[in-house]
Amino acid sequence: MSFSADLGAKHKDLFESFWAHPFLRGLHDGTLPRECVIHYVGQDHQYLNAFIRCYGLGVARSPDRRWMAWFNEQIRFLLEDEQHPHHVMCEAVGISYDDVRQEDLVPSAQAYVNHMELCARDSLPVLMAGLLPCPWTYIWACTRAMSEDPPANDNPFHGWWAFYATDEVQNLLAEFQRGVDELAERASPSERDRMARAFERSCHHEVRFWEMAWSLESWTPPRGKTMIGTAH
Repeated sequence: MSFSADLGAKHKDLFESFWAHPFLRGLHDGTLPRECVIHYVGQDHQYLNAFIRCYGLGVARSPDRRWMAWFNEQIRFLLEDEQHPHHVMCEAVGISYDDVRQEDLVPSAQAYVNHMELCARDSLPVLMAGLLPCPWTYIWACTRAMSEDPPANDNPFHGWWAFYATDEVQNLLAEFQRGVDELAERASPSERDRMARAFERSCHHEVRFWEMAWSLESWTPPRGKTMIGTAH
C-alpha cells in the first residue's frame, strides 16, 4: 500500500465524518440554508487564496522544473477552474459571487490556514501531505455521491457535485497522491511522521470547515456556558 493510501485508510473515520456532516448532506439534497452557503463561499474564497500562496511556497521549495510546472498547474486550476463550484453555489441562492467575498477569516478557517502555513515552513513533503486532504475529501465525496446516490438533476447544487466528479479533477488528485508518495519514499522516518501528522490534522480541519459554515461561526463569543471560565 502506498504512503497516501495508507493515510487514507488510517483516517477513514474522518472521511466518513466529512461525508456525514449536515452541511454536505444539505448540498446533496438541495436544502442547505442560504446563509450557510454565503458564509461558506466567503470563507472558502479566502481559504483558497491562502492555498494558492502555499502552492507558491511549494514552487520555492521545488527541487526541479517538473515540480515547478506541477505547482504552476495547480495554481492555474485554483485561479481559473475552481471558481466554478463557488459560482454554482451563489447562483443557487441568488447572490453575486462578488457580494459574498469576505475579508476576514473566522476562527476555524484561520486555524486551518495557520496549519497549512506551518506545513509550508517545514518542508516540501510535509506541505504536500498537509494540502492533500483538501482536494481528496471533496473529490472522494463527490465521486461517491455520483456513484451511490447522485443528487437530483433539479438540485440547485448539482453542478457543484458534478465538478468534483469529473475525470479531469480526479486525474489532478491522482497526480497529487503520486507526488506525496514520491516524496515519502525519499523522506526520513521523522519527516514521514510529520507528513502523517500534517495529513491527519488537515482532515480534522476539513470537517471543522463544514461545521464553521453550518454554524455560521464568527468572532462573536458564544452565548451560554462554555468551558472557559468567567472573568471576575
